[in-house]
Amino acid sequence: MRNKETISDNDLFKEFMDSGKANHLFNEIINRFKFKIYHQARRIVLIHQDADEVCQLVFIKLWKHADSFKFQSQLSSFIYRITYNESISLLKRNQKHYNIDDYLDKDGHYQSMVTQGETISSDEILKNLISATLTLPEKQRLVFNYRYFDELSYKEISDITGTSESALKASYHFAVEKIKKIINPD
Repeated sequence: MRNKETISDNDLFKEFMDSGKANHLFNEIINRFKFKIYHQARRIVLIHQDADEVCQLVFIKLWKHADSFKFQSQLSSFIYRITYNESISLLKRNQKHYNIDDYLDKDGHYQSMVTQGETISSDEILKNLISATLTLPEKQRLVFNYRYFDELSYKEISDITGTSESALKASYHFAVEKIKKIINPD
């Protein structure tokens, strides 16, 4: 067995499969992906408890269906796909419909700070960006999050969502334009 720190995700997963699903190797996979999965799920389901639930479901599904990974892509793409599907399933099961007003400061506080020319911290800028993404239609929000925050290629997003790369590019473009209008309404 090689040093777990330098071994690639795919090689670690292969070692996990070859070992008969050794717990210590699965724990290493969990440690590598738990924060990425949580943040991806959180941007989709929005609520901390729901994101935690998605994380648990993703790792359970990964354990149960590990043999369905054929090593034709990156393990991260496989895990992102599971996370995406579990997040959407959770939303559908709970039939949660989020309202942007639930997540913004009253009176659209972030817009008034920008228009008054006050200095804004990087935390406020990120908060404003995330708030603006919440106004997007679900598909545009997902594409924007994958592309901007996760820095995934259109090919990787296509593998995760099953949407064509050209449609993803269009969704991302429209999302960026809408966000620009929200953040800087002038």
